[in-house]
Amino acid sequence: MKKRKQTIEKLTIDILRSRLDINTTCNGLYVFDTDAEEMDISALSPYRSDHNSVHLITAGQVNVKINLLDYTLKKNDLVLFTSNMIRHFGTVTPDCKAINLLFSNDYLLNSALPSKTAEAFDYLSGIIDPVVELREDQFELIVTQLTALGLKIKHTRTNTFYAEDILRHLFSALIFEVGALYQKVAKPYVVSGSRKEHIVHQFLKLVSKKFKDEKSVQAYADMLNITPKYLTTATRELTGKTAGDLIDEMLIVEAKVLLNESGMPIAHIAETLNFSDQFVFSRFFKKHCGLNPSTFRRSV
Repeated sequence: MKKRKQTIEKLTIDILRSRLDINTTCNGLYVFDTDAEEMDISALSPYRSDHNSVHLITAGQVNVKINLLDYTLKKNDLVLFTSNMIRHFGTVTPDCKAINLLFSNDYLLNSALPSKTAEAFDYLSGIIDPVVELREDQFELIVTQLTALGLKIKHTRTNTFYAEDILRHLFSALIFEVGALYQKVAKPYVVSGSRKEHIVHQFLKLVSKKFKDEKSVQAYADMLNITPKYLTTATRELTGKTAGDLIDEMLIVEAKVLLNESGMPIAHIAETLNFSDQFVFSRFFKKHCGLNPSTFRRSV
């Protein structure tokens, strides 16, 4: 019997570099191809990462569960992963291939992108479908941009004049192109740099890091030096959800993954998520899912 995992794992960019033998002097930015064998990381799932990535499937298919939703990625599919997403890779067809872009949060924030646009990257990942099917002309454009970025990374050591500046601008152009593709299939979101947008971006970053320890809107409002009413108004205007809804959603996704993928007792899961006891956790879970944790576990 396959041993069930006890926690949601963390895949670091250094572990991935070592596994795929990625050798480059460009710290925090990597472009590389993968085949079916390299893409089969089902033994690692489910996991989060400490980095962001964009993947373009160029052949074959791979099954993946993203925040508990099932996707079959195929040729011409573009998928966007940010560090807050929980991934669980399944079967990969032998002919599957992809071009991949990995970048750290630090590289994103220090790129040539305007700060508000970079800040919005994680925010957008929380409200859009992470998978977009590209037309052939869009596919060819993204392949060209990824290839150009990869070549520049490869030749940075031999041609260093303006190398970092060129890399950052090539990267920025690609991220803007990817952003434009996602905007066409999602509710338009324009980064205007308003105070409310800044507050919501900061709130979502805090929630992704602290949701196990802090569950009250008041706690996050205090961290941001605003009132709970202002925070809830801002999140509702930008996302259609209250601050409390967004905190609860993060907890529910985590709880479902632990119930589905681990052999942890429910009491241990409640403790992991910092509920005062199993009964409080069970009431919370049933309120949001309509089932108690044990019934949900039996149903999946």
